[in-house]
Amino acid sequence: MHFLTKEHRPLLLFITFVAIIRFILSLHVGLGVDEAHYVLYGIHLDWSYFDHPPLVGWTDAFFTSIFGVNEFGARFGAIVIGFFTSLFVYQLIYDIDKNSKTAFIAVLALHASFLFNALFIMLLPDTFLFLLVIPIIWTVLKIEQNASLKNWIFLAVLLGIGGLAKYTAVLFVVPVLLYVIIKKRWDLLFSIKLIPAILIALLFISPVIYWNILHHWISFTYQSDHVVGAKHISWSSIISSLGAQFGAYNPLLFPVAFYGLYKALKSKNDTLFLSGLFGLVLITFFTYASLFKPALPHWSALFYLLFIPIGTYYILELSKGYKKALHSSIGFGLIVSLLAYAELGFKFIPQPDYQSLHRDIYGWDTIMKEANSLIKNDSKEALAVTNWTLASRALYYNHPYRSNIFLIDDRFDQFDLWQKGSPLGKDLIIIDTHFFHKNMASYMKCDSISENKSFDITLNNHKVNTINLLTCKNFQGIK
Repeated sequence: MHFLTKEHRPLLLFITFVAIIRFILSLHVGLGVDEAHYVLYGIHLDWSYFDHPPLVGWTDAFFTSIFGVNEFGARFGAIVIGFFTSLFVYQLIYDIDKNSKTAFIAVLALHASFLFNALFIMLLPDTFLFLLVIPIIWTVLKIEQNASLKNWIFLAVLLGIGGLAKYTAVLFVVPVLLYVIIKKRWDLLFSIKLIPAILIALLFISPVIYWNILHHWISFTYQSDHVVGAKHISWSSIISSLGAQFGAYNPLLFPVAFYGLYKALKSKNDTLFLSGLFGLVLITFFTYASLFKPALPHWSALFYLLFIPIGTYYILELSKGYKKALHSSIGFGLIVSLLAYAELGFKFIPQPDYQSLHRDIYGWDTIMKEANSLIKNDSKEALAVTNWTLASRALYYNHPYRSNIFLIDDRFDQFDLWQKGSPLGKDLIIIDTHFFHKNMASYMKCDSISENKSFDITLNNHKVNTINLLTCKNFQGIK
């Protein structure tokens, strides 16, 4: 497809405009919990990491080496991926019946789904799978037509990159196998060309395997517990998980995705049918996982990435009433998303104390400046937080300073692998926040605990957060 032709100009103008807005916005919004965590991956380069494979960290390291350790460098990769993912979605829909208007509306629907306007600016492990899933579908279809070694190797490379991005990329193998079995292509299932393809995929994920061998397979243990760790079914968990998806992906477009899945699974179009198998496997897995633990809404993003556009395609084939409702849903989503971007950039909407949309991404530069002002002797004093979500921001925004930071909790995680030295015997300046407040006297063993400073992080004359800086003299552990 030649995207530079006049037919596709509306798409290019739209996604270029959106990318520019995201680049500008990235300069004016602090990093969130996960974003900061993955930038730390890039700062502490390794073969792999406790909670995820290494690709997100390697990518952050690459872009921050070019643009600096800052918000722009941290987000550059995600914005570029969002641009090209939009091209792939457009081509996926366009290839069905060569209707550029329908394909463009499908892309608009994707951008009217609220969470994608966040996921296309935040570099997460999931972000890479957005870029990979459609090329994997195309490559499987190419292999069906021409099972050349080149096509097998290309599929292996795509799957290997997926394995470097996120462990759930292993789910991509399931719909591929299902498709081959349903199509009764036993020649593909038992092809000798599978052997070099498997070896190449294993070569790509070898850094993950090597790191886990060195660390007693702790990533796999953590992920199995993190995704499906509970032993008993919780119906409230699945209800809250579906509710989160309902809100996150635009309540008006949420049913569009499931309609798209239903129609794709019935379709005689191979691209749509294979996409349907991908969607069925993905939504089944994460729905099953949510029976035991609440699933974060971005875990199922791949499903909505495929099926909000596909559902849009099918609804545009229906009567005018359905089309009008779809256009209104897309318009509503785009307006809300635009307002959200405007609020992130200009921070003009007054919000009640401690209920700000900015509470996770605003004020950490001030917090770390104030905390470091209390450090007089780096060898005897250090900073401390008591929750990993605080640790990710604290460590990231502390990079201009020389002080050491410790996460004081009873959970083993990536921060324990990064932590230099021991906090025992040190005087700790504890960053205690409104949202993660602890009674330090009953939590820590110290010779004494005293309050040094308390201050508010404010925005539009409303409190975003309240910070207490406490000193724990001669820290001796957790009670």
